Amino acid sequence: MNDQVDAETALEDVLAFLDRPPEAGSPEDALFGERLRQVIAASIPGDEDEAAEDAPALVLDADLRRRLEDVARRRAEGRYFGDHPDGIGPTLGMDVSRS
Repeated sequence: MNDQVDAETALEDVLAFLDRPPEAGSPEDALFGERLRQVIAASIPGDEDEAAEDAPALVLDADLRRRLEDVARRRAEGRYFGDHPDGIGPTLGMDVSRS
């Protein structure tokens, strides 16, 4: 899919998908996974001493962040390389799905 949106829009999409989960394997499910990864990445807390421009794009409360991480973990279960649609390995940094 790879339709880039800003972090706030991605969060709105994720919250809507949480209310009405898409069918597994559907294009909407792929979009949900993409937006979920974007939201989690945009909300990674930084160090207290980092510059303001390096602050996370989203600030989530602890309960919502935990819920999103739980959803991401469940989506990745049974997949060797997690939820990444292209099979990119977290330590390999390359696409091994077509190898």
